[in-house]
Amino acid sequence: MNLSEIKKIINPKMMDYEGSYHFGESEGESNLEIIFSNGKLYARTEYVDWENNTWVGKSDRRSVEYSNYKIVIEKTEYELSSSDNEKGLVSHYYESVEQNIQHDIQFNPNTNIERPEGKYPEASFVKLTSKELSELSISELKIMRNEIFARKGYIFKAGGKMNNYFSKKEWYKPIRKDVIEFSDIEKHNIELILKLEKS
Repeated sequence: MNLSEIKKIINPKMMDYEGSYHFGESEGESNLEIIFSNGKLYARTEYVDWENNTWVGKSDRRSVEYSNYKIVIEKTEYELSSSDNEKGLVSHYYESVEQNIQHDIQFNPNTNIERPEGKYPEASFVKLTSKELSELSISELKIMRNEIFARKGYIFKAGGKMNNYFSKKEWYKPIRKDVIEFSDIEKHNIELILKLEKS
């Protein structure tokens, strides 16, 4: 890639950072996935690791801060840029080579991200904390928790509050009342939200 073709996107909004950005090659590759929800950015790294004689998909939450039109993830600063009309993240690295400072630029391209549906997509995207959830009311927590079920097509009680709420959502497709498989992220969030609802 010709570095001169990379153009910085001027004054990007926080929501413009949403996407899936590819890092590395072969066994060291991963995707940095970012979603924008309810005025915040949520980030995770998706990768595959060799475990118990098999490849296992992993997901690690990353802290992300937005300031001065840039984001900082785990102490690395990224700017939103484009190259050949492709959006990506640019990071700068400086190292001393034979008494000269060498400037390396890395461009990580974006691909479309599968964003969970609903008002609280973060509940199916990253493991949330009690501190984050304490900002929500009991009724908001209930919707967030049940939205995880709704995304899986859970059929709510006819005439109930959750059925009335989700049946108005275009993305909601009621298909099952039986056992639902949740991700580790979703299991964590359901359990944590339930505790907060009861406290």
